[in-house]
Amino acid sequence: MKSKLFLSAALVTVFLAAGCATRTTASGGRETNVLGGAVTVTTNSFEPTNSATLDADTSKLASAGNPTGKKTTLFWGLITLHDY
Repeated sequence: MKSKLFLSAALVTVFLAAGCATRTTASGGRETNVLGGAVTVTTNSFEPTNSATLDADTSKLASAGNPTGKKTTLFWGLITLHDY
């Protein structure tokens, strides 16, 4: 039983670690891709989203004051969450 749990945890770790990449953007922020771009987190990204995405402005949902410029895209840009 413990070996199955360990094997499952190892496979999940390998799956999550595969395809990770981080780069510095032109605006000075960082962009991190996980699972081959299925999840992308970008900081200091105040650029507008494209019209082909389901867009949610989290600064209007749970505003703490100043916008952070953080943008998260899911499923290769199908859903975008941003705070600006």
